[in-house]
Amino acid sequence: MIIINNEKARKELFRNSNIVDPKEVKYKINAYFLRFNCWNASESYRELMVSFFPMLPLIKKEVSFYEADYILYAHPYARLEDMSPSVIEQIRWIDKNRKEGAEIIVVGKAANIEPILAGSISNITFYESHFTGILGKKFGMNIKDEYIVYDSSCGWLNIWPVNGCLNKCKFCRRTYMNIPFESISLDNIKSELDNIKARAPELMTGICLRAENLTEYGIDIYGEQRLQDLIKLIASYEEVKYIKFFPIGLAICEITDEILDSICNIKKIVPSIALNLEAGSNRMLKLIGKNHTRERAIHIFKELRKAHPKAYISTGIMVGFPTEELIDIYELADLIEQTDPNHIFCNLVEIAPKCPLAQLPQLSDNLREYHLKVLLGLLKKQKREHEADISYPKIFKRGKRSTYRFKKKCEEHWKRFSLLTIPRKTLVLKKH
Repeated sequence: MIIINNEKARKELFRNSNIVDPKEVKYKINAYFLRFNCWNASESYRELMVSFFPMLPLIKKEVSFYEADYILYAHPYARLEDMSPSVIEQIRWIDKNRKEGAEIIVVGKAANIEPILAGSISNITFYESHFTGILGKKFGMNIKDEYIVYDSSCGWLNIWPVNGCLNKCKFCRRTYMNIPFESISLDNIKSELDNIKARAPELMTGICLRAENLTEYGIDIYGEQRLQDLIKLIASYEEVKYIKFFPIGLAICEITDEILDSICNIKKIVPSIALNLEAGSNRMLKLIGKNHTRERAIHIFKELRKAHPKAYISTGIMVGFPTEELIDIYELADLIEQTDPNHIFCNLVEIAPKCPLAQLPQLSDNLREYHLKVLLGLLKKQKREHEADISYPKIFKRGKRSTYRFKKKCEEHWKRFSLLTIPRKTLVLKKH
């Protein structure tokens, strides 16, 4: 893919008053912007909204690849799994075919490739974080990363109060990728919200708190979790009518009683809450590095459901962990029944070679697939309907499986519960 070229979205994006009007900017970077493997914008939504959109004035004057003085390279999907081979191959192609003297600038999570390249490519620069502001200074433009962004495509004011995660789950890329942990102070967030309230209060109607791990917010600044104070701050604005937690920001193992109480006591409409169960047995939770029990997960889900009965609660689960047994699948199905989420994202896990779990004996593909089939059969027998996205639809292509059926998610559903309307398929597990 080449440059983000959505002029309408750029104009509608809410910016702070210190951002130069794009119409007044003198574009002086002769650059070509390559973005690889960004087929699913929701997977790299943070980089798109926090960094790429504010960077648009910098690369507005695009030239052809072979004329460019600068080649800007991003691989947003690189943060989801170990994409090192693809990134290396693409950067080497750029190196071989670029104009003589052109500088390669690698931005975002793809910059994790720097130690692997080990200086083998000349005239290349890596900016892993805050790259919009760094490039702004490099080329004399007043641009920076924006952590509060109004997305006109869904009508929500998105806040990214923290980036990264300190909890090193044994299946996660954070165990081998450099993803800096950083919180935005309460004072800065309040200042930004006050500015929006004064200039465009209608944009504050719906607030979406987004992060990889909201529950760790404030640890680096205040030495303790302060999500409860952030929630109280946002809820204090009369202009705010809705607050949602999306898509994976709440870590069950780090939801303290104080944080749980603050979410339950929100006097605003909470349309959706996302928090991942991941595994269903205490043995598997411990194996993958989770610091909570299934009993704690049940308690948290029940308290949230009691406080916000109309909230759309979604969760993610994984099937196919090393050493997983059928008893773990049965316990996972039981946990889903007791927590009663509205939506389940079921992921047939694949462990990257660099993850700690890769050191354990792995299940065969056939056994992992069998475990997934067993789980789906157990979910179907439960009392209520579950809506589930399956990351491994291959198992439904082998002959007729009338028990399960696919259907498209309606556009209205994704406009309400997602931040981008993306064509997807959903498995609906009908009760008997």
